[in-house]
Amino acid sequence: MIASGTGIAIEDLAHRLIEIVAQLGLAVPRGRRRHGDLKEVEFLTLSILHQRDTLIVGDIQRQLGVLPAQMSRIIRSLEDRDQPLIACRINPQDKRKIDVALTAAGAKAFQQHETSRIGAVATLLGRLPEDDLDDLQRLLERVQELISAQGSSV
Repeated sequence: MIASGTGIAIEDLAHRLIEIVAQLGLAVPRGRRRHGDLKEVEFLTLSILHQRDTLIVGDIQRQLGVLPAQMSRIIRSLEDRDQPLIACRINPQDKRKIDVALTAAGAKAFQQHETSRIGAVATLLGRLPEDDLDDLQRLLERVQELISAQGSSV
């Protein structure tokens, strides 16, 4: 087990962070899921596509960490709606690959789902004192820098 300079076990800290991120995801008030509501993995797929214009199915699958059969079901569920949330096309450079992009309806569904999540988390964070919010902001920026640096070195 690796310890930081303050004696805190890095693995314990990582475990707590993962638990808190999961709890934040669950903090969004939800009743029974209605027909057409986004599942968590569908929201994550739309989030990935929201960050990039177009991705191939395999890239989305790797980012989500799901099996090919699961990815096929996710793609089908987002595509087979009254208003499709994604559009799939054969990749012009490699005909064996499928490009996936958000549709206008997909961007709207992503935004609505994200807005409800942000509202719930903002309510929770609103209970923290200003100093804690400043600390959290600084730490989140630092973690984001580390993630970006790791992504550029891969």
